[in-house]
Order: sequence, then structure tokens, then C-alpha cells
Amino acid sequence: MLGKRLGIDLGTASLRAVVRGEGGMVTEPTLVARHRHRGYSAAGMAAAELGREPEMELVRPLAAGGIADRNALGALLHQVVNRVAGRQRIFRPDLVMAICPAMGGDDRLTILEMCARIGTRTAYLIDSPIAAAMGAGHAPSGNRGHLVADIGAGTVDVASIASEGTISGRTLTAAGDALRTAVADRLEATHAAVIDLAMAEDVVASLACVGPHEERRLPLRVGSGVEETTLSIVSLEIADLVDAHARRIAQAIGEVLEETPVALRHDILEEGITLCGGGARLEGLDRFLGVQTGYPVRVAPEAPTCVIRGTQAAVENLDVLRRSFMYIR
Repeated sequence: MLGKRLGIDLGTASLRAVVRGEGGMVTEPTLVARHRHRGYSAAGMAAAELGREPEMELVRPLAAGGIADRNALGALLHQVVNRVAGRQRIFRPDLVMAICPAMGGDDRLTILEMCARIGTRTAYLIDSPIAAAMGAGHAPSGNRGHLVADIGAGTVDVASIASEGTISGRTLTAAGDALRTAVADRLEATHAAVIDLAMAEDVVASLACVGPHEERRLPLRVGSGVEETTLSIVSLEIADLVDAHARRIAQAIGEVLEETPVALRHDILEEGITLCGGGARLEGLDRFLGVQTGYPVRVAPEAPTCVIRGTQAAVENLDVLRRSFMYIR
């Protein structure tokens, strides 16, 4: 096979891409810049830079586990595939893409049609929890059961997985972005200052902790020029928001466990629940989920990149995986 083989993790906030045998990873924000009169101009990091111009607006192609703007998603995939596979190519590439498991059939078909239009030879979709499990070192083709929670910016995807594929799953659309938005709203209400999502992300990264913890403080500069002020943010101001976020994840995991056969639950009890995604690094989350579920919980090594590493493994084993449509479609 002379064409390249590509892997893409299509996340709500970030898109990651790899090419078999070439090493390295392309990471871009899942953003498209649209000129108010001339249409789409750039995608990814270039879009974020153009978005500062007054005639441009930034569009997120994905929301709540589905496609929010089809044209924007088509522009994004076109630019990413051309970047990683090369604009001038004799042989068309094969593509494996990890997507939210809650994505509906119409959206899945739309993505496959987009891939055909931008010049892929074949395109396969793999649900992100299965890719995350592979990236965390699990072998979903085996007989043992695994439970993975992929905690991202747009969704939290929880699934129990075994040789039959996904046994049970839940997708929460209130994920990392929702927590940051709630934090920004809370701080604006309590401090009468405009807190953007970038500031809220700094607050979550510095102060957020699930469960009891010692009080922490963070100086936060808001405004600009002579109107700039420094606020003192206390971790207790956002503690209830962080705990509510963790409780939603615990409830989803509990529901998945209830629907998982007893024999597979025994496997999960021995192995533990695996947390993946950027949100897995929230301090105290693993301990909290362990207490709430009664199962051991571990954060996967390099948790934010589990899905793309699993997608890369699928690309490497494409000839094997495509014989079984339990994993890729």
C-alpha cells in the first residue's frame, strides 16, 4: 500500500493527527475562522490568530458530541488532511478518525462523505472510548472487560468495553468547557469583573480540587491599562462547581457499571477504571470516583493523548481491525 495512513482524534476543543511511520503529532484547536463576507479563511491555530481581526469570527464545528456547523467541519478536515498528507499526492490516503460515541448516524455519514470529497481512499470511524482504551494499553479485542472514562472539553464519554465492542456507554455534554463557563459566571457574579474562558481555565488549573482540601488563593488580573485590577480568587469559591462536575461523572460511571454484565464487572474490579483525556488530571477526581463507585480508579499515563495514541494503534493495525466492524465503521 503506497498511500499514507492517517489517524485523527476529532475532539470538540482540539484536533490531533498522526501519520503512520512518520512520528510526531499535529495538534490544532478545533476552530475555523470565517470572514463575515468571504466565507471560511483558515482552520486550527491559523484560525485562532485570524480571529482577532474585526471582520473575522471563530466557529467551533462541533458541539455536544455532534456537528454544529457542517461547512466549518469540512473546511477544517480539508486543511488538516492536506497538511498531514500533503496537497500534492499521487496515492490517496487511508484515514481512521476517533469521534464521540454519541454522534448520530447522519453526522457519521456526513463525516465519511467529507473524507471522500477531500480525497481519502478509505475512511473509518472509531468511537473515542475504544481508541482511548487502546491508547491506555488495553486490548479491546481480548475477552476481559475494561471501563474507560474519556474526560474532554466538550463531552465526557464513559464506556465498558470487551471483545464484543462497547457493552454500555454514556456521554455527558457538560464537560470541561461547561465547568470553565460555570466558573467564569460565578467569578463575574461575585467579583463584578469580566472573566473570560482563558482566565477561567487558569483558575480551574490552579485552584480546582475535588473534595476537601486546604484553601488556596490565586491572584487574577482582569481589565487592561489603567482599569486593570488584581482579584484574589479563593478555591472555596468554586469548590461546589468542581464537586458537581465530579458527581456527574461518577453518576455516568455508575450507570455504565449497572448495565455491564457481572463477569465483566469482575474484570473491571481487578483492573480498575481508567481515566483519559485532559479532564482526567483534575486533582482529587480519581480518589473521589474510587470512593463513589467502590472500584479502583487510575489516571492513564499521558492521559490527554490516549485517544490519538489509540487511533494511531488502529492505523497501524488497520488490516486486522477492518475485518471486524465492531471497532471501526
